[in-house]
Amino acid sequence: MTGFGAAPYAHFMESRLRVLLLCTGNTCRSPMAEALLKAELGVDAARVEVMSAGLRAAEGDPAAPFSFEVASRHGIDLGAHRSRRATPELIAGSDLVLVMEPSHLVEVRAMGAAADTCHVMSEWPPPGEPDLGVSDPYGGSREGYEECWRRIAHHVKRIAPHIIEALRSQSK
Repeated sequence: MTGFGAAPYAHFMESRLRVLLLCTGNTCRSPMAEALLKAELGVDAARVEVMSAGLRAAEGDPAAPFSFEVASRHGIDLGAHRSRRATPELIAGSDLVLVMEPSHLVEVRAMGAAADTCHVMSEWPPPGEPDLGVSDPYGGSREGYEECWRRIAHHVKRIAPHIIEALRSQSK
């Protein structure tokens, strides 16, 4: 089992994990990923603080219309979502930071993020599925948003068991 850091789950000392999902504007990919991860965690969601932000987000924007529509079609309500900008403090305060693109990883690390806690969503946990990247649907078609949703959902299903295992490990 691969941990978030060098030693599997060793740096989790609190009873609650903080997972941050990052994209560019925090109106498309990361809000969908946040909502999907919360849903996938089920009863364990109460012990995980799942958040999202954008590296170049404007503060307070709602989810993009197609993100809202696609999520609604899958039973997820993004109506309360408001974008926020990623800050060094938000990143440093997270146990796991999952970004959507390799370029985001470069930016997050330039903000001082620890290399062992920040990963590209499609590549974590290793070996991941780097060929199934999550590209930005912003400004694209409804079909592009649907494909983005499918890819995020696929990765969330892979990732959630590792987060649940981290919760269980820290309770022992």
